[in-house]
Amino acid sequence: MKIMVAELRKNKGISQQELASVLGVAYQTVSKWETNVTFPDITLLPQLAQYFDVTVDELLGLKPLPSQTYIPSETGTKDYWNERLEYLKGTRDSLWNKDYLQFLIEKVWKIQSPVNVLDCGCGYGFLSSMLMPLMPEGSTYTGIDFSENLVNEGRIAFCSRDYDVQFICDDVLTYNSVIKYDFVITQAVLRHIDNPHLFLEKMISFTKNGGLVVCVEINRELENAGLYIQGMNYDYLCEHPGFRKMWNTELRHQGRDYSIGMKVPQIMRQMGLKYIDIRVSDKVCFISPEDIDYTEKVTDFIKSHEFCEQKANDRQTLVIEQLMNHGMDRKDAEHYCNRQNKITEFIKQNSKTLTVTHFYGLLISSGRR
Repeated sequence: MKIMVAELRKNKGISQQELASVLGVAYQTVSKWETNVTFPDITLLPQLAQYFDVTVDELLGLKPLPSQTYIPSETGTKDYWNERLEYLKGTRDSLWNKDYLQFLIEKVWKIQSPVNVLDCGCGYGFLSSMLMPLMPEGSTYTGIDFSENLVNEGRIAFCSRDYDVQFICDDVLTYNSVIKYDFVITQAVLRHIDNPHLFLEKMISFTKNGGLVVCVEINRELENAGLYIQGMNYDYLCEHPGFRKMWNTELRHQGRDYSIGMKVPQIMRQMGLKYIDIRVSDKVCFISPEDIDYTEKVTDFIKSHEFCEQKANDRQTLVIEQLMNHGMDRKDAEHYCNRQNKITEFIKQNSKTLTVTHFYGLLISSGRR
């Protein structure tokens, strides 16, 4: 437990001596509170809380301070994604079964003649490798992303393939295209950015009249309930207390919306798209020791879920502070760290026999301009 006297005192602009005088204690006592050498007597807690106009839980660091400066998540920045190539490569195959994507193209979207595809927030071009072999011959693919590292990786990976593919390094939100596309898609982008509505508006502006707009997003609630590791308690694996507080805080402070996947069809309708349809990917990942690529799958799973090492001491303190800054109380933040540590330790002890089932809940919304 970390008592928040120092932060509250500094926010109020008073000295240790001034606070000590108000409470009738020595200034050395206040100093010891602030360095966590000692804690205030229980009888002083209500007086301290009233003086700083906070609750006792906030004073004791069990809940975030109302005056605490919110530090925005960086997941909508290019610097963040410039360092995420390995994460993307380790997770994209978990999202699609190729035959289901073929079903969507042929039976749902009814694409029978060549189309010009625009992939907004394309990363390293994973969707290009999935879509182009399934699209009618003569189709083209353009990927746009603000991460130089990801775009360069895409250019290298696809330079020798027999498809008409190009990559543009630019920000979708500020990019102006003179070309209108038949098929405009984004995958797992909207939930990471601060202005998903504007992003979708830009996608629509890039689309021909009669063209198709597709948004592919993971449902965060389904993802939380979609993990089972044999040998662990499923109910425990599904526990994510405090996450809804965190999501609401991020939505309120920076516009980042983890429920955007569920909202996209309604937003598409409000923006004037027609023939709106929503599907769920049938991909469920299963990892078992019998898999030929078992070691690679386990490694990707560990990295993508940050089960690489236990969070302890300074690292755990930092994570807890970040989670509390985004709306969790201390109890829930500590539960998250303890849960991550417990899973990490279980995986470490069972790395040769690990069996995992994981369902992301990928929602696929489409509409025509």
